[in-house]
Amino acid sequence: MSGARRARRGWFRKNTVALATLVVAIPLAGWWTTRSDYKSWYNNEPRDPVSVSAGGTSYNGATWYAATVEENPASTEKGPSLPEGTTRIRVYFRLQVDNLSALEGLGGCQVHLRAPDGRIWDEDTLADDYQDRPTGCSGGSDDQPSSWRGTAAPYYLKPVAGKPFETVAVFVVPSSVAGSVQPTITWATKLPQYLAFPR
Repeated sequence: MSGARRARRGWFRKNTVALATLVVAIPLAGWWTTRSDYKSWYNNEPRDPVSVSAGGTSYNGATWYAATVEENPASTEKGPSLPEGTTRIRVYFRLQVDNLSALEGLGGCQVHLRAPDGRIWDEDTLADDYQDRPTGCSGGSDDQPSSWRGTAAPYYLKPVAGKPFETVAVFVVPSSVAGSVQPTITWATKLPQYLAFPR
């Protein structure tokens, strides 16, 4: 009688547990990555407005007053011409701090314009070519000599505690939305809240 050979187990049969683990692990890893990315995006999306009233709203260590939006303002400096179909927008923000150390907490702000359809424009490098005033949420003070400031020198004002001061932001936006954009300010440490300035 010849010796019977035992049939060898196939590759799939040997690796059934590993394959089953992959079938579960790959979709789970995809779901976990997608969920993590979505959660990160959602937590950093400005979606909770804090409306600023004309009489002043206290937020992030300062009192904020209604903003003024100026379309196509005259510039104090000769800059490049605007791209076709765009408009220059200058937004004046008025605020007051009771203690000058609160200005440090205002640093790192991001100023935006938000259209009713959800589009957002950041104060960015494109608009730098069209800026003629100091910008930023902590005021227009600067330690540089007046000669370095050029024609913008009169607008560099050192904030005084307990007294309102003004800062600006300049944007270049499509002319079609220039009349409807709303100024907003965000801080990474305050998201999802943002300051909304009604027009």
